[in-house]
Amino acid sequence: MNKQNYLTQIQEFGLDEVEALIYFHLLQNGKQTPLELSRALNIDRSKIYRSVEKLTKMRLIQDLYARWGKKLQAVDPQSFALILQEEKEKLDTKIQTLPLLISQLSNLSSYTRNEFEIKHYRGQEGLRQMLWNQLSAKRDIVAFSYRNRNDIVGKKYAEKIRQTQVDRKITLYEVENETDQNDYWYTDVKNWGKFYKSRYISPKVLKIKQHIAVFNQTVAIINWFDGEEVGLEIVNATYAETQLQLFWKFWEIAGKSTK
Repeated sequence: MNKQNYLTQIQEFGLDEVEALIYFHLLQNGKQTPLELSRALNIDRSKIYRSVEKLTKMRLIQDLYARWGKKLQAVDPQSFALILQEEKEKLDTKIQTLPLLISQLSNLSSYTRNEFEIKHYRGQEGLRQMLWNQLSAKRDIVAFSYRNRNDIVGKKYAEKIRQTQVDRKITLYEVENETDQNDYWYTDVKNWGKFYKSRYISPKVLKIKQHIAVFNQTVAIINWFDGEEVGLEIVNATYAETQLQLFWKFWEIAGKSTK
């Protein structure tokens, strides 16, 4: 492996080009003073000092003091394993605290104070974004569903949505005119049945021709009839609550029926 490849890999651990070069040079050539580094690498001494400060904090180099003054030495490369472990521990902590942070920030977010906000979406990318937005649901998603998500955004992306929903333990409740109770032929996602509940309702009772979902304080309306791919998100707590009540009333009417 050539020198540039080594430097590129070292930079993956949060070092810039100069910092990686200093560490690599010290590892190859042994102890040096900041002045010797500056001359050997043709880098301004002030920049050497700034880079050395960061490398020292990362415990990748250490100061050695003797009668001839201060010298710098690269630490054993095993230190990169320690850096990675510390980053993993920090990431694990962030992952654990993320749900609470999202919940707290959502309560502060401006959309919770808006009286009425409407967001417009168009085309495949717009509909994909709308389905992804539903995964921000704090608990459940309820929907009057028209046809299958595979028909809306393609199976590959629909499966990504389903898998993420299962990973986040969000349950989707659907009332629809076409249902496939316990026969999930359209998906390969494991445990899908644990997080998906649907009930059939006759079109004579309620004819569903659009996908209407309710989550958090949002009502999402998706239309892809006759080539029209458009959608709306209406953000309003009162309107969302009304739609939620309507859904659960029709859920009750529908009962557990199959085609």
